[in-house]
Amino acid sequence: MCGITGIYYRDKDRPAEEAVVRAMCDAIVHRGPDDQGQFVDANVGIGMRRLSIIDLAGGHQPMFNDDQSIAIVFNGEIFNCVELRKELESHGHRFRSHSDTEVLVRGYEQWGDDLPKRLNGMFAFSILDRRRHRVLIARDHIGIKPLYLYENGGQIAWASEIKALLKVPGITAELDRAAMFDFLQFGYVPAPRTMFAGISKLEPATCMVIENGQTKSWKYWELDYTTEQHSLGDWCEQLRELLEDAVRLQLMSDVPLGAFLSGGLDSSSIVAMMHELGVGNISTYAIGFGGEDAFHNELSKAAIVAKKFETDHHEIVVEPNVTELMYPLIEHLDEPITDTSFLVTYLVSKMARESVTVILSGVGGDEIFGGYRRYLGPRLQSMYQMVPGAVRRGMVMPLLNRVPVDRGSAVKSMLRYARGFASQAELPPPDRYQGYVSVYNNGQRHGILSPELAELETHHRSRQVADYYAAAGSHDPLNQMMYADLKTSLVDSLLAFTDKMSMAVSLEARVPLLDYRLVEMAARIPSSMKLRGMRGMKHIFKESMRGRLPDNIITQKKQGFGTPISRWFRSSLQPLLQDVLSRERIQSRGYFDADAVTALMDDHMQQRADHSEHILALLTFEIWHQVYLD
Repeated sequence: MCGITGIYYRDKDRPAEEAVVRAMCDAIVHRGPDDQGQFVDANVGIGMRRLSIIDLAGGHQPMFNDDQSIAIVFNGEIFNCVELRKELESHGHRFRSHSDTEVLVRGYEQWGDDLPKRLNGMFAFSILDRRRHRVLIARDHIGIKPLYLYENGGQIAWASEIKALLKVPGITAELDRAAMFDFLQFGYVPAPRTMFAGISKLEPATCMVIENGQTKSWKYWELDYTTEQHSLGDWCEQLRELLEDAVRLQLMSDVPLGAFLSGGLDSSSIVAMMHELGVGNISTYAIGFGGEDAFHNELSKAAIVAKKFETDHHEIVVEPNVTELMYPLIEHLDEPITDTSFLVTYLVSKMARESVTVILSGVGGDEIFGGYRRYLGPRLQSMYQMVPGAVRRGMVMPLLNRVPVDRGSAVKSMLRYARGFASQAELPPPDRYQGYVSVYNNGQRHGILSPELAELETHHRSRQVADYYAAAGSHDPLNQMMYADLKTSLVDSLLAFTDKMSMAVSLEARVPLLDYRLVEMAARIPSSMKLRGMRGMKHIFKESMRGRLPDNIITQKKQGFGTPISRWFRSSLQPLLQDVLSRERIQSRGYFDADAVTALMDDHMQQRADHSEHILALLTFEIWHQVYLD
């Protein structure tokens, strides 16, 4: 695990400067405090910061082949490196180390641009082929490891984090307004855009070659939702076997390793598999809240799992005053975000880093097995549309709109979801999905923006969701929604902040549920086995773990990994809001309508509505603006 950087000048006579590559690496020292390296060859430079995990002594980067004609910098882990090493040795390759980085070097010698197809791992790498004067850049199947790109007329640069790109002369931090509109809608910036004009994300399962000053990109993998018919028992057996193999591969480490344990199905299943594989005295880490916020806790459930598997269990209780974390964490994130899970991910990562260097996480289970409540939307809508239109418009929606909604109340939270589902009932499926996941819907965005930006926003419509629905290769509504999640919120929000918050404390986070083979299998499972009725979310996964986990862990209702942010905004974080989102600051920026922001804040503070997600979007955007643009 590390952070990588690179720069390529289209003018072959313009030498790359090692000082620039070093400055890029210095910006991401937190990703790799153990080692660093740079290499410059004519108009190309590559660099890395290393967090030593495998072959601590022999894994220095950049790593070269025998005749120094190939050089690589690599972020991540290749979990099938032992298998690939044996295959490469059968082709006559000889290895100098036990590093998975060398497997990539030898693999490129053997397979060239087909190398990424053979990998099972989480990775972003760049290979400089000095003989052919070209660079190959690739990112893993799912997008677990990030990679950002900048390209203009004279240069191409890439890095694991945006802050490294901003160290390159000529690259300036400027707002991409289209990305801002996307952010207000989704709560993150979907690929390929970033919040920075001119800086993009290399999308998952993508290779890019730079040669003769030109770039060429292609996809090396795509998900297939062609279902297969097997019995529930057969599917459960296959799922367990593949999950066990994914966890087994990801236990590979030469440094201490542990697991996040929320007490939910996903993280508990990872710990169960670690136990079955013979890992003794597993270090597990859980986070919760005290006092008035205790209803957000899953600490008691995590303790049940920890006791069953006799883990070395650690807990942290979050205090409500996280004000001092907001600025440094938004800087680490590179972009604003509206999922408060980034806060708890950072805090539990910080605790874990005191005793381990590698952590296994349950991220991804909801997206591949059907764990989100919104996946019930198509079923709810089909039922709702059976109600006569006059009754829907004249009675149901007016009643739902009058209910005060507070995320701290389970009943009112359910009503909030019901109102959301009902309001989207008449829309086409991609638009319904956007309604489910939107922070600010179309009308709300128009209302919160300044008049000038509101006019521009009317001409901007994000096409990502519609495109992903069309590309899913399935007419099944559940598969379409899950594919859209896999391509958007999973990679550009959840995986992004999991990587950034763990790497902020030099902790490597691995996600066994997103082994691409497991993702492929989940796509082949019929939707009827993922969702059963109106409450049977993740049915196939629950059944596969029955008997291995306590029944109350399997049957519990899903609880998110978030924070009591709604109440915090009315208490400990209120001074921060009043400062960062002051009327004077809003007016001077010119992005938002000051009256609309004031009304939004007042409604939340007086508990007339829960606008915590809306407020968080404005707060993180303004902090990001101060950190990167001011």
